[in-house]
Amino acid sequence: MKKILALAVVAWACSDKNVEKRDSCVPVEQMTVSSDCYDGTGGLLLTANTPTSIGLDWAIAPLKDTSGAQTYVPYYASSTSNQLVLPDSIVQKYPKIGVMYVGAYGCPSDIYFSFVRRVDKDSCTRWYLQERFVKHE
Repeated sequence: MKKILALAVVAWACSDKNVEKRDSCVPVEQMTVSSDCYDGTGGLLLTANTPTSIGLDWAIAPLKDTSGAQTYVPYYASSTSNQLVLPDSIVQKYPKIGVMYVGAYGCPSDIYFSFVRRVDKDSCTRWYLQERFVKHE
């Protein structure tokens, strides 16, 4: 009888009337790319600023030119952290990489990011953030 009474008290204490539901969603608002020279052998490291997320889903748009005007075939990936290494098979072929979506399940992704490849004065190939904007505004 004590177990039933204890369960009833716990159920009453955890009911919607007494416990405020909290949304722990932290949307991605910033993204960085590795600043190291890209040599074509280790992929490209993307890092999202969502430290509370255990894992993220990503929708990547490899683009054939830096204007982003043409269509693309999306690359979908999941990561177990806030980082994703894009494979060289994508990074080497395209001068611009768009991130159409990055977020945790049930967490909105309203910001689009794009990165472009540039060869610096020191002959080092690096990727730089080109665009960051809120979608649908």
